[in-house]
Amino acid sequence: MAQNTVFAQIIKQIPRSVFQSFVVKNDADKFIRSMDSWTWFGALLFGQLSGHDSIRAIERVFATSDSRLASLGFGPVRRSTLADANRRRSLTLLEDIFSYTLMRANKVAPKKHGFKFHGPILALDSTTIELSLKLCPWAEFYSNRSAMKLHTAIDIASDVPQFAVVDLARHQDLPTIKSRPEQFAKGTTVLFDRGYLSYSWMNDLTQRQVHFVTRARDCFHFKVRKSNKTDRTQGYLCDQIISPFGARGTNYQGYLRRISYKDPDTKKKLVFLTNRFDLATKTICDLYKARWKVELFFKTLKQNLKIKKFLGVTENAVKAQIWMALIAYLLVQIVKFQLQSKVSMPDAMAVLGTLALMKQPLVFLLGNLPKTTRHPPTFQLSFRF
Repeated sequence: MAQNTVFAQIIKQIPRSVFQSFVVKNDADKFIRSMDSWTWFGALLFGQLSGHDSIRAIERVFATSDSRLASLGFGPVRRSTLADANRRRSLTLLEDIFSYTLMRANKVAPKKHGFKFHGPILALDSTTIELSLKLCPWAEFYSNRSAMKLHTAIDIASDVPQFAVVDLARHQDLPTIKSRPEQFAKGTTVLFDRGYLSYSWMNDLTQRQVHFVTRARDCFHFKVRKSNKTDRTQGYLCDQIISPFGARGTNYQGYLRRISYKDPDTKKKLVFLTNRFDLATKTICDLYKARWKVELFFKTLKQNLKIKKFLGVTENAVKAQIWMALIAYLLVQIVKFQLQSKVSMPDAMAVLGTLALMKQPLVFLLGNLPKTTRHPPTFQLSFRF
């Protein structure tokens, strides 16, 4: 039996019948004559996985790859039609595909996050994706810059983004997240920095039984209700039960836990706020430290997928490419989870991109390498004095 190409094995994680159901749902192929949604999706996904960052290159690959791409049901790709699709096609199709791929990823993703309590732990943050101000004036914001912003929350057990919001950078982070309260389920612990600090929002999270760990701002008014014992030799300066007050503090109804920590090595002092009263002081500090996983996700996305150079300059084209980068990331993660691969995401993307049109089983590319045994030489040299 002939082996499918690497690209075919990846894109088949999304069954064609499932994809077509989303096409029908969104009327994505209505009035389309030259390039259907499946071909548009395949061209963008191939560009992400293979590293092709120009429409001309994608057109040439689809024209010269014989039957390896045509056998997947893709039609012809022309520069003009691909550029027009990026400019005009509805993004709801890609958002639905992202949601489906996320569901698939969560089914096979590891569930253990390394902490001794139950419930998912999400690291929330946003990243700025720089654009050319000259080419994309519609995305202008302060300091004569032009950019989009990606908001997401990473499950620290699997490094999988649990949702994504692609918006203009000039829109503030907190209102964007507050407009989507359904993103955090009951029992979830959310980790976020001071950019999302809002007493009214934290009060809303507490009312919905969502836990959080964040950092306090320097100007912070509170009353100490109780002080717990801490090991100051380990850097835990205080562990207090407090009630905030002041113009904004009154928006939080109830008590908070305030933990002050001084890193023994760097001497940097950090003050944490949380509504978790059941965990050890060290666990709260370790939870906030785990927030760095979302920073690693953004770094991986920017360095290994194509969200620096875009195939179009319209808002629709830029957003389409960002959504495709997220979908490509999830597809590779699904394959890694299925194979129980320990290969890092940068290495996986490098291998898959280089061999995208080669016929090789994914288990050979992403599986564990065979162990090599080093044997000593058959004889030892002797030194005489």
